[in-house]
Amino acid sequence: MVDQQVELRARDGGRDGHVYAVDPAARYLVAVVGGDAVACGALLAIDIDTAEVTRLYVRPAHRGRGMARRMLAALEDLAAARGHRVVRLEAGVTSPEAISLFLAAGYRPIPRFGGYVKHEASRCFEKRFDDAGRETRVVRRSPADPAVSELVALSAAEAANRYGSPAARRFPIDPLARFVLATVDGVAAGCGAIQPLDDQTVEVKRMYVRPAYRGNGLARRMLAALEDLAAGSHYLMIRLETGARQPESIRLYESAGYRPIPPYGPYVHSPLSLCYEKLVIAPEAIASELA
Repeated sequence: MVDQQVELRARDGGRDGHVYAVDPAARYLVAVVGGDAVACGALLAIDIDTAEVTRLYVRPAHRGRGMARRMLAALEDLAAARGHRVVRLEAGVTSPEAISLFLAAGYRPIPRFGGYVKHEASRCFEKRFDDAGRETRVVRRSPADPAVSELVALSAAEAANRYGSPAARRFPIDPLARFVLATVDGVAAGCGAIQPLDDQTVEVKRMYVRPAYRGNGLARRMLAALEDLAAGSHYLMIRLETGARQPESIRLYESAGYRPIPPYGPYVHSPLSLCYEKLVIAPEAIASELA
């Protein structure tokens, strides 16, 4: 963080007396590569609904690799997990790369707020998690796509947190799995896959939505896209498994027409597994939103 202060003062000369103070109430995240701290960011609650992202910084040697975008997404997830539905932030006119990042991530310019009102060189932005006007797409992606890999890793980490062990929910992905990626204003927000079980059946795998994007029907859209993909590939049946400690997933699948079945395959001896299946009626893809 000291490096960030030095760089900011070199750019703007202190912005006419503007002090970059540290708020003790801020919650910090740090990105570590090879044992070294290479990036940081903080979240500061403004009120019950709104939080501010501040102190977003990446060391120069690690820039240009998507680290700032990943840190920003992690801070958004933290805000959502703490019940905030709006995230605000500020950047100076001397930091055009930061402004470009925020705009690309779906933030919209707003009037200066709080301590930035008197600073003419400040530019303020806002992002609402429940904004229906945001552009949402579901696209096909390779399992090796970096955005898919990141979301799968986040899914595994959340499962380990819920079930107490990284191995408790570790079921393999078939190399033939076909992934979809959900994006919101260009940001990778969720993923899911289907993989073949036999000539007539596929299994839904790795359904995951970032916390900041939950509650807006994104998982349902991905599930519908996966069903459409299965139907278009001439499969007749879809099966899936979820955990007993994931009530939101259970509600999604049951409301989407999946019926409970006995555990199958690798889940037979998994006491926390709940399995479902659904008949794919359509002989070909319909209403696909896959790009």
